[in-house]
Amino acid sequence: MSISVSRNDQPRHLNFQKNWREWLAGYLMILPNFLRFFVFMLIPILVTIYIGFTNWDLINAPRWVGLLNYKILLRDSIFWTSLKKTILFTIVNVPVQSFLALLIAILLNQKLKGLNLFRTLFIAPWICMPVAIGLTWTWIYNKEFGYLNHILELIGLAKVGWITSQDITLWSIVATNVWEFLGWHIILLLAALQIVPPDLYEAALVDGANNWTRFWKITVPVISPIFFYDLVVNMISTLQIFDLPFAMTNGGPGNASRVFNLYLYQKGFQFLQMGPASAMGVILFIFIIICTFFIFKYIGSRINYDLS
Repeated sequence: MSISVSRNDQPRHLNFQKNWREWLAGYLMILPNFLRFFVFMLIPILVTIYIGFTNWDLINAPRWVGLLNYKILLRDSIFWTSLKKTILFTIVNVPVQSFLALLIAILLNQKLKGLNLFRTLFIAPWICMPVAIGLTWTWIYNKEFGYLNHILELIGLAKVGWITSQDITLWSIVATNVWEFLGWHIILLLAALQIVPPDLYEAALVDGANNWTRFWKITVPVISPIFFYDLVVNMISTLQIFDLPFAMTNGGPGNASRVFNLYLYQKGFQFLQMGPASAMGVILFIFIIICTFFIFKYIGSRINYDLS
């Protein structure tokens, strides 16, 4: 009897050892990512939340002040101005950038000679440093010596203060941002277009479908998950815009281009008000979560994920 029990238990023991080794190997594989998330994301978020309730100035020890920093921000007119500028920046940048990238991706997806050169040209700005691009476009936008105004003078038009006029500055930076990151969105959407099965187009062509019908009934449903992903990532990154306004205008003239993250930086590292700056970071974090929730609720629910 004892022999039969040991024989029955032996496979179970071996299976347990095998499963345990597989579990251990799996946990060891995800450990680096977990540590990266814990050290570089979770801990900074928790520290930021804590500092948002203190009056830390980078010099003296932080002292707990409760909700005082949030109350100060709600009475700060520049805080609301920077939030408004960021929202306007995002509302214009995201659809223009994503839909323009889709249009160019469709053109680059055609089987024509010389398209590889154009693909490279569109991707090139994306691999450059944002600050370098910002400084370069500052020179291009220069009212006295910039290329844009030189072209306007050649055709008999007056010079424009691209980054010196409060009415135009923000949109000049939006245009620069669209140009800089357009290549990344083109790559993503071009890859999406190339996964559309050619058989679907051929079957639709046999059925007499025109180009618009094939695009709307075949291309759009197939690429919609990736295009939706592009919209979400674009929205989140644009709400955190900092480098171009910092490099090109530092928020000026006045508060014309003082976006949220730029004001957060100035609060923390120029005015040494780390408490309000951290509170701004928490507010932006919550605002991004709310925007993401609504875009998933009202747009994500309509995306076609079934490609069968």
